[in-house]
Amino acid sequence: MQYDPKEIAKNLIQEHGLDGALSVAIEGAIDAQRAGDNYTLSVWREIKAVIRKQITDQAA
Repeated sequence: MQYDPKEIAKNLIQEHGLDGALSVAIEGAIDAQRAGDNYTLSVWREIKAVIRKQITDQAA
């Protein structure tokens, strides 16, 4: 199954706000790493990057 990190990030931001979305993404990445699920870990990394970019853009 393929996931769209941009769409997931958008949904997380709508549900949790920027800071909350980043926290959810970090927890997701930690869980994926513990499970040894490299694909899901890479998706969470992309999600975190999208969220961090939005945080940076908003601060500018």
